[in-house]
Amino acid sequence: MNLTGKHLLICEEALTDYSGHFFTWIKAIRTIHLAAGARVTVAANRNVTPEIQKEIGAIPTYSHNIWDDSYYHPNPVIRYAGVFLHNWRVYTQTAHLLKQIGPVDLILLPACRIHHLIAWRLLCARYLGKKFQRLLFFILTSEAIYNPDFTAFHFKKSSLLLKATLRTFAGLTRHGGVVPAGDSHITCHEYETFSGLPFRVLPSPGAALIYAKLSAGAGSSGPRTHDAGPRFVMLGLSGYDKGTDLVQDAVMGYLEKNPVSPARFVIQWSKPVVTPDGTTIPIRDALRNAPQIQLIEGSLSDVEYRAEFAQADFLLLPYRRRIYFNRISGVAVEAACSGIPMIVTENTWLSWALEEFGAGVTVKNDSAADLVRKITHCFENWKALAQQAKDRKAVALEKNSTDRYLMCAWE
Repeated sequence: MNLTGKHLLICEEALTDYSGHFFTWIKAIRTIHLAAGARVTVAANRNVTPEIQKEIGAIPTYSHNIWDDSYYHPNPVIRYAGVFLHNWRVYTQTAHLLKQIGPVDLILLPACRIHHLIAWRLLCARYLGKKFQRLLFFILTSEAIYNPDFTAFHFKKSSLLLKATLRTFAGLTRHGGVVPAGDSHITCHEYETFSGLPFRVLPSPGAALIYAKLSAGAGSSGPRTHDAGPRFVMLGLSGYDKGTDLVQDAVMGYLEKNPVSPARFVIQWSKPVVTPDGTTIPIRDALRNAPQIQLIEGSLSDVEYRAEFAQADFLLLPYRRRIYFNRISGVAVEAACSGIPMIVTENTWLSWALEEFGAGVTVKNDSAADLVRKITHCFENWKALAQQAKDRKAVALEKNSTDRYLMCAWE
């Protein structure tokens, strides 16, 4: 898609530093649009680091960040007051920004919540068709509560304000001035049921960028051909929801049964893993000391992450269903686009993606014992699974291309 002459504005108050997903998401979106000829402006938190300001031209704009829980209070009245206060801040600070930067063709909100949507409805009433031509808001979080087997859902009582606010966008969505979006067909179905608005599924921007690199001949090298065993890799932000503790238990269980296995394991444990009841799960000394394990205790730069990712033969993604039933994993999509097989949790978006355009096996939810069995299966069937992932790569690339991302955002 040729976007020469178009101006994209990305507004994200959570963009402060390199931690988490916000920087990588926004950098990927910016890169895709620059390659298509668009001009890109990024509005970030006022505390954004000088390094990010320089690297992507981020403008310090927003005074507060809802993702740091600064508005949390046990009193619901005070919490709701915080919702309206934050919307007022978003409205006034964005209005000031729009007066500074000139006309914009598309505004993209990478992580929108009720704390932003009232403000953006008012901004649309004042500026849509004038200072900006289209708004695309992307909702990450879910308002659905599922039954135990995840076959039906209802909505939180606390979501009534969000429901009412979303419905005020109905007329604007019919004319294409506003595009609501989510990252999975499951989440989009929830919000369509919830609000009556048409939600659009956006591909992962990081995966779209992988597509561009592979199309240019810069892809992963595929399965390694030397005599060492396969590398099982878990990268990204560690956490209980990601199953980091399950990987620790499973890897140690596998090595206890197979102490001389040539398999190798790379585990990124970037921050403490805390259970829902507040218990911190320690890193075992055995995990640190095992010669088959490379433990990464901290964050990785983009270059370091790509280097580890390119050497993976299997991705370990045993994410817990309680959190990840309806959530996309950018790592999983990148793996599919790179022809790397995965181990993912059954009956989740991850398993749907595996069936639709990936390769690998599924593991039972919250089961380190089953993860041991699946690691063993992958070790024994490495060649066949690697070939299957290679054969399926074209499907993943087509579904997550840069053109597909841009068409979803602009058409």
